[in-house]
Amino acid sequence: MSQLTRVRRSHLARRFPGALCLLLLTTFSSIAVAQSADQGTWRIYYSPSSDRVQLSFEHYEDGARRHGQTSFGVRPSELRGLPLSQLSSYSGPAKFQLVRDAGTFNFEGQLRDGHGTGFFTFSPDSRFPQQLASRGYERPTTDQQYWLAMHDVGYAMLDELRAQKYDRPSVNQLVVMGMHGANLDYMKSLSSAGYRVGDTRRLVTLRDHGVSHEFIGGLTDAGYKNLSLDDLQELRDHGVTPDFIASLKRFGFTDLTTRQLLEARDHGVTDSFIEDFREIGYKDVSLRDFVRMRDHGVTPGFARQQRSSSGSLMSVGELVRRRDRGDY
Repeated sequence: MSQLTRVRRSHLARRFPGALCLLLLTTFSSIAVAQSADQGTWRIYYSPSSDRVQLSFEHYEDGARRHGQTSFGVRPSELRGLPLSQLSSYSGPAKFQLVRDAGTFNFEGQLRDGHGTGFFTFSPDSRFPQQLASRGYERPTTDQQYWLAMHDVGYAMLDELRAQKYDRPSVNQLVVMGMHGANLDYMKSLSSAGYRVGDTRRLVTLRDHGVSHEFIGGLTDAGYKNLSLDDLQELRDHGVTPDFIASLKRFGFTDLTTRQLLEARDHGVTDSFIEDFREIGYKDVSLRDFVRMRDHGVTPGFARQQRSSSGSLMSVGELVRRRDRGDY
């Protein structure tokens, strides 16, 4: 008996009782004879209030050459053989497929009221390597084809890369794009926001740094249009969000440059910091002066103390001087 078979028997014995366990063991033993090298276990979760099914894979190969977990959302209609009524309220055995251009994932197991678990196998599409070659790509290895299917890197994505005049990546780079979520939907979302990146490595970087269509749209609504990709990534990296911009606007700081926004964010000038000084009486302080006070450790508490001891509201410059010389 192979190690994989022993693992399956142990797993099923723990999860399913008596006759059901025997039925599943018989089913999976027959699968093991003919299956491809790519296999693993799956879990599924679906809530009727959602338009997505959360599908999780734990994948491995006999001999432990590959092991890992992958999870993503799919539309219910993508799960062939699993109608929505069965997905949401059915309890019992289930058998369904997820079909991708690079190959098909075949699932068998148990469902109960939107939750499920079982085993899967992967069957690569024999036409896929030739289709890639006809588009100018090298033929994928078995491993590459598995991961391209897992992350839905298919013909539509390859055609979109060509349509948007991207440099042609290697097949391995296509795998990396899929793993990082720099996929067809992401490319299209950036294009609809007015950005065609043209470089797949840069596309992955932007995706990793959270430069999304929603982020760009929020900046546009805040008055920051047609920013460069460098500006978008820098603002995102430093936490300059549409909400942060709105918090500054609430205090009258409008039409700020991206440099001013970055300076305020990096130096910790928050809305609560500004609000506390406004309550003390600092109504006409510039954003630059708020940055200056933050840098020198002039807190609202320090400003209150100095006002109490002197009987008057001190200038920002005097507060900074007193803080620098160690007054408390």
